[in-house]
Amino acid sequence: MSDTPSQLKNEVSRKIIDCVRECVSTNKGKTLELMDGSIVRLTPMQAEKFISIHDELSESSQASFRLMLVETKQSFSP
Repeated sequence: MSDTPSQLKNEVSRKIIDCVRECVSTNKGKTLELMDGSIVRLTPMQAEKFISIHDELSESSQASFRLMLVETKQSFSP
């Protein structure tokens, strides 16, 4: 059985949250596979910027922001 769009969105949100948290807590870069299959490297500085931006957004905008980060290499770039 395939995932519903809602399940996919939740999985993607968890993926980026876990990656950002780990990157900040370890102060080490982390490799992340995006939804389009491309691979990017998340640096601790990027992770901190993402957290800062994320925390300024409304709850619905936060969800959109998390999805945008993992869609493509272009949407990921800060």
